[in-house]
Amino acid sequence: MNDRPAALATGPVSLLALLLFVTAAVVEGFESDLALARSPIASASSVAGLIGLILLVIALVGMAQRFASLQAGVGRVGVGIALVGTLLSIGGQWSTVFVVPGLARMDDATAEATTSGIPLVVAGFIASFLVLALGWILIAVALLKDEGVPRWAGVFLLVAAVICIVPLPARFFLIAVAVSMIEWRVASRSLRVQPMRFQSAGPAEPAV
Repeated sequence: MNDRPAALATGPVSLLALLLFVTAAVVEGFESDLALARSPIASASSVAGLIGLILLVIALVGMAQRFASLQAGVGRVGVGIALVGTLLSIGGQWSTVFVVPGLARMDDATAEATTSGIPLVVAGFIASFLVLALGWILIAVALLKDEGVPRWAGVFLLVAAVICIVPLPARFFLIAVAVSMIEWRVASRSLRVQPMRFQSAGPAEPAV
């Protein structure tokens, strides 16, 4: 399976999710969770976020196969933790696509209580993103030692993973953007190397 399109797309799609969420918050107001849950713009943001996370999982699987630093030691542990955390986050994002809008259409008292945050559900969201952040922090540490990844990209991924701990909307988008940047950089480097190899091979010897 070619994971490169997923790796290149996860960043832009996740960034779109964040922009849609901010737009919905501006239109509906930051104070009302219920109005935000009923907003079609917020629903579009949730769908984009779900797609972005699914693409991130596909990209992670490809990275684990492509980079030697992720196949042993800290990198391998990080891949396992990040995979679990990202899958858990997909489950949470799934609920914002299919569960929260349904609850928001119930009577106002029930809808307000549920969309404002059920403590156990909120705890589950927090735990999921903590696992996701820990896994990607370990991946970033491993990639900082990988010659195939620019150091600035590894640092960016590390910062993105740390920020993911903070309770912000679409907090995973920075990780997704970092992954897309790493993939773009690696892909562009390989495209430059291939013509050089072809040229260094020189013209073929004429047959005698």
